[in-house]
Order: sequence, then C-alpha cells, then structure tokens
Amino acid sequence: MWGLRLLLSALTVVLGATVFLGSAKFLETLPMCQAGPSVLRLIFSSGLSALAVVITIALLTLFFGRLFCSFMCPLGSSLSFIALFSKKGKKKIYPIIGGFILGLFIGAMVFGLAFVFRLLDPYSLFGRALTAPLWFGVIFLVVIFIVTFFFGRLFCTSFCPVGLLLSRIAKISAFGITIPDECVHCGKCENVCPTGCIDQKKNEVKRAYCVMCLDCLTVCPRTGPTFSFLWKRSEKEKAPDLERRNFLRALSAGAAVGLAGGGLFKAISKKRSKEESEKELLVRPPGAVSESSFLAKCTACGLCVSKCPQKVLTLGPGGFGASRLDFKRGSCLPDCALCSSICPTGALRKIDPERKKTFVIGKAKFNAKLCIAFQGEGACGKCAAPCPTTAITLRANGTPKLEAEKCLGCGGCQHVCPTGAMHVTGVPIQHYLDDLNQGVSL
Repeated sequence: MWGLRLLLSALTVVLGATVFLGSAKFLETLPMCQAGPSVLRLIFSSGLSALAVVITIALLTLFFGRLFCSFMCPLGSSLSFIALFSKKGKKKIYPIIGGFILGLFIGAMVFGLAFVFRLLDPYSLFGRALTAPLWFGVIFLVVIFIVTFFFGRLFCTSFCPVGLLLSRIAKISAFGITIPDECVHCGKCENVCPTGCIDQKKNEVKRAYCVMCLDCLTVCPRTGPTFSFLWKRSEKEKAPDLERRNFLRALSAGAAVGLAGGGLFKAISKKRSKEESEKELLVRPPGAVSESSFLAKCTACGLCVSKCPQKVLTLGPGGFGASRLDFKRGSCLPDCALCSSICPTGALRKIDPERKKTFVIGKAKFNAKLCIAFQGEGACGKCAAPCPTTAITLRANGTPKLEAEKCLGCGGCQHVCPTGAMHVTGVPIQHYLDDLNQGVSL
C-alpha cells in the first residue's frame, strides 16, 4: 500500500507540473478539481462543478482522512517525498498557529478577501514556482522544502489553509491509523511520522493532523500502527483539552484580525471608489470585470500566465501579486479568451472567444509630446497597424489619431510604440463595446 501511495503521489506531481508547463488539453480540467480553487469558486460563483468537487473531497476526508494532502495535492505530494529524507524524531504540532491561520482565512473571507489563499494556497504555491519569472515565488517554495526537511510536514499541519479546513473533518474520519494494545512501543513509527500526529505514550493518533502518508506502516517491526475502521470503536479519540482550547483561542484571534483587516480594507476601498475612474488602473486579464472583484478571487496560481499564447500575462510583485498584462511582452489577441476559460477560482468570468473581439479590458492614452510624427522627426505609424478596431488611424500628414471609445485595450499600440507615446491603462469595469451598462451583461 505504501508503494502505491508513492506511485500515486509521483503521478500527482507529474500531472500537476504538466498542467502548467505542458500543452495537453485533456489536463486543463485538473485545476478545477483542486480543493483551494474550488472553495473560492463555490463561495464567489456558487457553481455546481465547484460544489461537486468540494462535497467529493469532504466525503473522501470524512471516510479516509486527509488522503487529499498526500494523493491529490501537487505540493503535498512533493512534500511527502521531501519528508522521506527529513530528520527523524518526534515532530511538534502547533495548534495555535494553525488555529490563527484558519481564523484569519475565515474572517477575511467574510469580506470577500482571498489574500490568505493567495499567500498560502498549496496549489497556487506549486503553480507559481513553475510559472512565475520572478525569483521570490521559487525561493518561497524552497523555504517550504527546507522546513519540511528539518521539521516534517509543518506547512501541512499549521500553515496550509486547505489542510486546516480538511483537518476539522478528518478528526471524525471513519478510517484511520490506530495503535493496537499489542504495540511494543519501540517508537519507530513516532520518529518517522512527518506530522507528529503519533503519540505512543498515550496510544493515540491525532487524526486531524495525519496526512495518510502511511510511512508508519512500513517501519513497524511487530504489531504496531494499523489502518482500521474507527467508527465501531467503543472509545472515542479525544484531543487534549489544552490543545483544543489553544486552537479555539487562536481561531477566534485569527478571525478577529481577519474581520478587522477585511473591514478596514473594504472601508478604504469604498472611500476611494469615487476616484477609481481617475487613477491609472492595471490592465487585468479578460474576464476580471473589476479590480475589487478580481483581487478577491485571484490566488496568483500562474495558470493563466503559463497558458497565455502571447506571454503578455505576468504575476505581480514577487510572484504573489494577482496577474496583469505587461505590454512590453506583447499584446492581447482580440480572439483569444483562453485565460478566462481555465481560471480555477472563478476570478475570471468566461468570455465567448467570438465576442472577445469587442471586449474592453483597457483604454489607450496618447501623449503627442512623445510621438515621433508630432515632433517632426519623420513618419512612424507603427501604432495604427496592430489596432484591431481602427481606434487609431493616420492623418494625411502621418500623425496618429486616437478614438478612445473604439479602443479595446489590447495593448498592440503600446507594444510597438518606440517612444511610449501610446500607453494603455485598465478600466474600472470591463465590458463589451456595445454594452451600455458596462459589465452587467458579462
């Protein structure tokens, strides 16, 4: 069984990497099956597919514990291999940290803020390290690997929001690892356990923290840990009162901080909403609709970045910022809406590729002082050629004329302009050219 677990874990890592780095079409639905993105998609979009995924993972956890963490999560599967070579010895569990992180996530989500997921979602961390051209995302993942080597799967038990959510269900799982009365208490299973969930002195396995790696089953020389049906057991597994109290206190504190921070952020956002149309907005991927809506759902997993055919999409600072368009790299194709169809969290609403030709994601601004033609330095006209809606035309004297109401914000003009005279900014609400309500019909 342990060998099969390693094989499935390796397959999960390979498939996960192929989703971001490969071009296999049949794998594009795999991100939709991940727990973190599905939770966000369910909260914000109420989709039936997201509900089906969340219920399936919840039921799987209810019956078999945290199988997801070692069999279905690409990052968790990667950490399971690192844990094989980690330093042996009893690992510590920190319920205070885990409770605070979970409370922070719950409190922030009340206000529709996904910043905890953006920072710690395992699927997003995995994808970010593979796709972000920025070094910080890779270093962050390397740090997690180093922590795993020295302290076991501490990330999975105390920092991962997905793992923390599943741990609440795993506490009452039907099947799990148990230590029989015949155990000789040699301590080998306790030393090899990467999460520290085995306490041989108390003959106890803390199901909430067990990630079902099955390492303990491979080292026992006699009658030790077994995989058993637990609901028939007469005695009930109870966590120490002090540990439970610490977790609940930390959960309350985290929720309070999340609520306070979320409320403050929303208040500031509302105060600045009147100025939003005047400030220079970043150009977000097609389907983002508005800045606030997009930031609430995007976990910066980097999937849209890796699949963009023009490579015009990039992640924000440090690889942890939400995706945006960088027109130094290229322009957004008028008939391409791939990013909106593969977003696993629902941060990008799906757009019909045919209607994408009239979809507005930004507006071009023209600075005549920087234009070669206006400065009498000869004809240029490069900006007019790539414009798909003829928003830019050339006058008889060769100077460009911009009709901003026709602009889609594709960035073709900015990409080819040698002096920066053409500059594209985002719009408060993405919409179709013929949509007078600007975004309502999206």
